This record gives sequence, C-alpha cells and structure tokens, in this order.
Amino acid sequence: MRIPIFKLAKIACILSLVAGFVFLTASLWWGCVYRMPRSKPLVVDMRRDKVHANPANDRCFMICAGLANNPHGFPGHCYIIWDRYVPERLEYATSDGFVPGRMEDLIPSLYCDIRGIMADNALVGNMRSFDYVAVRLDRPLYERARAVRHQYVLNPIFHTGVRDCVAYVDEIATIAGLQTPPRRFVYPLDYLVKLKSCNSSH
Repeated sequence: MRIPIFKLAKIACILSLVAGFVFLTASLWWGCVYRMPRSKPLVVDMRRDKVHANPANDRCFMICAGLANNPHGFPGHCYIIWDRYVPERLEYATSDGFVPGRMEDLIPSLYCDIRGIMADNALVGNMRSFDYVAVRLDRPLYERARAVRHQYVLNPIFHTGVRDCVAYVDEIATIAGLQTPPRRFVYPLDYLVKLKSCNSSH
C-alpha cells in the first residue's frame, strides 16, 4: 500500500514539531536547573588525626564543578583546585582538569576516543554555578592524588562519559578515601551533588 506524499509530509511535519518541542523543553530545563544552587558545599576531613593540626602533614584540595566555559555552559566541567579547602582568593590557586584537546572533537568524543589535554588554570571560565567538595587529608594520600595528573598526561585518551573530566576527579576522590557515585555519562554538576550525598556523614 502506497502512502500519499501529503501524508508523508504531514508525518514529517509532526515529527519535526515534536523534536523541536523536546529540544526546547530540554534547553529550558538545562537553563534553569543548572543555574540554580543544588546543595550546600561540603568539607570532608579524611585525616587520621582530626584533632591535632600538623602543618607538615596536613593537605587539602577542592573537587569542583561548574558550567563549562562556553555561552550556554553545556555540558559543564569538573576540575580540582589544589591546596585549598575554602573558596577565598581562588584566583591565586593552582587548578587543573582533563578536557578535549580541540573543542571540535567534543561531539566525536561521545562515540570514540580523542586526544585530551590536562588544562591548567581550569577554574578560569568555569565558575558559573560553582560547587565543590573540599577535602582535608594526610600528605601521603595527597601525593598519590597529585600523581593522577601525571597518568592522564602520559595517556591523554579522552572519551566523554568514560575517561573525561568527571573520571579524572573521581579517581582523585577515590584515592582520598571518599565514597564515589557512578560516574559514567553523568553531568559534572550532577556528579558533584551525588558525591556530596555519598559523603555527607563524614
């Protein structure tokens, strides 16, 4: 049975309208939800001795997330700020995050491996809807956490949802002893909210 041309055109028109409505709804949802505070920042103390301060052994870092450095902020970015557990004077802080080597490779990274880079000053441009988990820990764990950067530099494979900015901070969080949520194909700000929920009892 042959379908008349006008019926095919009508079906195509309806499908286009539905797709447009879905896209508009998703855009509005993204634009609202990811620009509003989701939960309070969290400080987690993973030091063995939480009573006696030991400047020679005590270290800290912040696991951060925010909207990405583009006009729409999509899809967001996770990164680490080293040697800080409070958000004052972050413009002087050392930060890094794992990102695609070229922005035009971002879409291909959804279905294949691309080359990534370890970006310094990762907080620059990525502080809209800023959220964080601050971690205090002993120096040996801190040094192990810092070594994760070198692993990503030596093996710069980037794959969105698999080995990306969320995977980078997740490895560091695991070394620090935090409970970590599932991280595959999760938005950075969603990951951070779940990370805080997993560790709110510390």
